[in-house]
Amino acid sequence: MAWFYLLSTSIASAFTDVINITGLLYASFYVLTALAAIVYYRRRIISDAKELLTLGVLPLGAIAFLVWVIVKTVTAAPRVQNESLAGVVITGLVLMLVARFGMRSSFFQVPRESDHSRH
Repeated sequence: MAWFYLLSTSIASAFTDVINITGLLYASFYVLTALAAIVYYRRRIISDAKELLTLGVLPLGAIAFLVWVIVKTVTAAPRVQNESLAGVVITGLVLMLVARFGMRSSFFQVPRESDHSRH
């Protein structure tokens, strides 16, 4: 019974850490997606008040809220969870740099764009 208890609690703890880290990574992804949308639609944002609200102000509000959630979660998280999160982020950055400079991925050669459409 002792082995079963120790094994089940450590697995449950690890599973909880994985779920928490995944939530933080998704929140970070949504922050970066909102920033990318703001940059992409930068010309439309300044075209009128409705566009400013829907493409500028609301995404900025979402970014602020998600960053607040991320900061609160990371500051309250156990050390092992933050170390795992840092490991995932560092691994992702290293792989991105390898793709950019080592493999010379064509993704990084695509010219930057902005939305030019009008209603």
